[in-house]
Amino acid sequence: MDIRRNHRDMTVAQKNAFIRAILILKNQTPSILRPGQQYRYDDFVQIHKNSMGQGNPIFPNPHRNPLFFPWHRILIRQFERELQAAANDPGITLPYWNWSMSGADNPFVDDFMGRDGDARFEQRVTIGPFAFEGQVFGIKVWDGDEGIAALRRNFGAAGSPLPTVQEIESVMNRTPYWSEPEGWENQMERMHNNVHSWVGGNMGTAASPNDPIFFLHHCHLDYLWERWKRQHPAEEVISFAENAPNGMLEATMIFHPDIEPAPWQQTWKISQALDTAALDYRYDFSSAGTAITPPESNH
Repeated sequence: MDIRRNHRDMTVAQKNAFIRAILILKNQTPSILRPGQQYRYDDFVQIHKNSMGQGNPIFPNPHRNPLFFPWHRILIRQFERELQAAANDPGITLPYWNWSMSGADNPFVDDFMGRDGDARFEQRVTIGPFAFEGQVFGIKVWDGDEGIAALRRNFGAAGSPLPTVQEIESVMNRTPYWSEPEGWENQMERMHNNVHSWVGGNMGTAASPNDPIFFLHHCHLDYLWERWKRQHPAEEVISFAENAPNGMLEATMIFHPDIEPAPWQQTWKISQALDTAALDYRYDFSSAGTAITPPESNH
């Protein structure tokens, strides 16, 4: 079983292997969606762009509704598996970023996620493994026709601060999973939006997986879902609006429109994305020295 952990608890070798796998996926692994035009990493950007109603939109849109957490869980799990296959290294797992920039929590360092964009160069990231100058991380999928091939960031420019520990814990105390506008998912997704805005640049667009920090960001959200489930064992692990159709748990999640190839062969029902153990991974709370195994699904 794969064990995910906070990036600050990874060894240098683990971080290097993770970066190397991203670059293999970005530069060597063939695309399924647009062969010859992009690489496999870019397919994940395209999937997310479509999911935001851009490009070739998918329906239902897995944002601003209860599908957000299970849909993104499958997306990042598939990305994790692609990294393992690309690097031929089953030990690679997705780390998470806890949205803090303090000390070792800061992932934006020269030998990991790289720095903020440089205002002198249109907010292009010029330092780190994903800097365009290294000729190993060119952007190929945009919301429109921007055509800027360099990764861009603009920390804090949008005015949305990163969530504080107190703000996160306040949302973690909310129940049920879905209840407009104050449910746990509803508030957590808004918090998620603020992180995208704070990083800015490519992260502020529908094609946000162009920035590898997207996957650490969404891994943290997935981790928080597991924490919430343990904190509220009497709650349904997922719930829907009162007017939702019956049988939603058995609905198949959509990752591509009919006019595009399927990004992978397997399909998932919502019910199959509620238990991380069923997807062969779990989270490790290194600061506590113990690993958490998800509770049995309560659905």
